[in-house]
Amino acid sequence: MRQEANRKGISRAFTLVELLVVIAIIGVLVGLLLSAVQAARESSRRMSCENNLKNITLASLNFESARGTLPTGSTINRVGQRNGFSWEVGLLSYLENGALLAEIQRQADELQKIDPAKQPPDIFKLKNVNEVQISPYHCPSDDEVVDNRNGEGLAASSYAGVTGSAASRGAAEDAFGDNSGLCGVLNSDGVFFPGSRTVLGQIQDGLSNTFLAGERWYQLRAWTAGAFWQVAVLNAPPSGPAPGYCMSSMKNIDAAIPLNAELETVGYYKGHEDDDRPDPVSVGEKKIPFNNLPYGSFHPGGANFSHVDGSVHFVADDIDSVVYVAQASKDGGEVVTE
Repeated sequence: MRQEANRKGISRAFTLVELLVVIAIIGVLVGLLLSAVQAARESSRRMSCENNLKNITLASLNFESARGTLPTGSTINRVGQRNGFSWEVGLLSYLENGALLAEIQRQADELQKIDPAKQPPDIFKLKNVNEVQISPYHCPSDDEVVDNRNGEGLAASSYAGVTGSAASRGAAEDAFGDNSGLCGVLNSDGVFFPGSRTVLGQIQDGLSNTFLAGERWYQLRAWTAGAFWQVAVLNAPPSGPAPGYCMSSMKNIDAAIPLNAELETVGYYKGHEDDDRPDPVSVGEKKIPFNNLPYGSFHPGGANFSHVDGSVHFVADDIDSVVYVAQASKDGGEVVTE
């Protein structure tokens, strides 16, 4: 009787197989939980990014309401090889950064007074300005917040203004130069370009059908930098769009370079900066002119773009190239169907 009682008090242990099954189930559940957490975090980051573009676009519209035009894509300097001030600089006072804009203007005025040509300075000559991070210009999914050109830690922007798509559309009157050089063609059928003064009435394709800005992540993204005229000659830079301008804060949309393009396929920037992301590449892979560097994001499946009416849309990577190109022009006459 005593032996039987002892046997009843002994619990059966788990076998090794059973333990492995339990561990595997727990591992699957943890994996699912982590995936759900990561998806929730990315959803939150993407929403913050959308809000940034919304605020940038509303600031642009407030600028237009106060001054009659959208901000100029880049200021024009009458001395070559100087970076103009970007449209994002022009928006500072409409994004609660008026004190920084005042400091930029103060330094620029002082440097212009002592400049032999009496012209505004290169934006990069200003002190303690180019390193300032502007929250609305940084998408949380973009983990690189600096522009490392020449090893410098310049504050970067996750967004670029849209200069248009004239070259892709065959609209020669709005496309300047070609893609043979380092800078490449410059389109002027979008809302931002060097010296632009876009009035809402000029946007004949409709405000809701025309891109204002979109996400970008690749190379040389300092938010302060506008357009750079390559030739170092006094009075050479033209007062508007022309061949020879390299645009940092604005980009073309090119049908040959899709959204979130695979750089291994379409190529890298002709002047790829090895200090800036991604990693250094071979000479043979450097094919894309500066003005055509692709739009893209770190959100799975696409990138955010704002339209001039203030709306923000997530544009899928597989968007029809005709539709993508059409939304870059303000007066192309296309019928956009998404």
